[in-house]
Amino acid sequence: MKSIIASEYQVSDSLTAEALYQAARDLVPDIRARARAMAQAGRLDDDLVDRIGQAGIFGMQVPRRWGGAGLGLHEAHKVIEILASGDCATAWVSGFYILHNMLLSRYPEHVQEALYSEGPSVRAAAVWAPPGKVKKVDGGYELSGRWPYASGVYHADFVMLPGLVEEVPYWFIVPVKQVTILNDWDMTAMAGTGSATVTTDSLFIPDGWGAPTTKLVSATEHGGAGHDEAIYRYNFSAFLMMTPSIAIGGLMHAVEIGREKLDTSKPYGIARINRALSRVRWADAYQRLRTIRLIRDASTDEIIENGDAGVPASLESEGRIGLDTISVVHGAANAARLRIDGAGSSSYRGGDALPRVVADLSMIATHILGYDYDVLMERNARWVLGLGLGPEDATIRL
Repeated sequence: MKSIIASEYQVSDSLTAEALYQAARDLVPDIRARARAMAQAGRLDDDLVDRIGQAGIFGMQVPRRWGGAGLGLHEAHKVIEILASGDCATAWVSGFYILHNMLLSRYPEHVQEALYSEGPSVRAAAVWAPPGKVKKVDGGYELSGRWPYASGVYHADFVMLPGLVEEVPYWFIVPVKQVTILNDWDMTAMAGTGSATVTTDSLFIPDGWGAPTTKLVSATEHGGAGHDEAIYRYNFSAFLMMTPSIAIGGLMHAVEIGREKLDTSKPYGIARINRALSRVRWADAYQRLRTIRLIRDASTDEIIENGDAGVPASLESEGRIGLDTISVVHGAANAARLRIDGAGSSSYRGGDALPRVVADLSMIATHILGYDYDVLMERNARWVLGLGLGPEDATIRL
């Protein structure tokens, strides 16, 4: 394995934020054209994923030392938002590839050197739970288990799998070619993510390719803390606004479709734009879009300010960020539902994107990682109110 030093990778001048925004915009028409077929196939299009990677998007938060763009939170949010205006499932997989590259750059340096020896980004799926069975052996570990919801695994080089090492949660980096992928992803929403189950049986993982989860999500204790980019000195909770950016992009698409339907949909011969209540429904979605984007950006500014100051994330701060994520995701989902209610039955034709956008946003709003309303509103309210941790709260806070 060759050793990589900073001079071996030259960061392309094309990996600026503005260039990546434009690359994402250029991809949107093709993403929209393929979205229905990808949902039916239960996975993204191979060529499309290659093109997103070739544009440098997956490596936008990889340290410049490894040839990535080394960009920050606002930049990643905007790219994800743009991709989601084409298709939420495409943005979901792309967003996690971006995020997981940031996590991979927190492993020991020799692991990072191996991962980025072929180029400035890696496609890595990841599963958060349940933990697998781990046996410590000479030179590493043996990992066995079954892990559902490995989003993007069909296009990935690696998958990050959780396991317990003497009751300590670890995340293991596993080559996808060494796992079994079960073809069990049969969903009516976010179907294109290809979030299939993976399994292993006594798979050997070398030392270093597994790391304690608490260190990976810490602001200071991980193996990438020496990178120049500020984001590597942030607690992992700083990155939880990436998925709500998908919801913003999905609502962008719904608002755009709704604007077109105001002119083209003419029940009883009267264009919807001439109907007061149709305009009100559209304006409500339009304004909610503007509002939730402001919430996301303000929350991100607070995260950056705290991260740059080296301020540890308090429970109150985490609760506030959690409330913001819920406001963004559920605000987008609710606005999209209102939009389709006022768009007429023609929206349910097979090729219309609006029902798919609404379904995708509704599914995202149930995701346990940060958007399950019933569970997380109560928890975040408790933290903001200073009532502390409860018995059912996760032992590892992101």
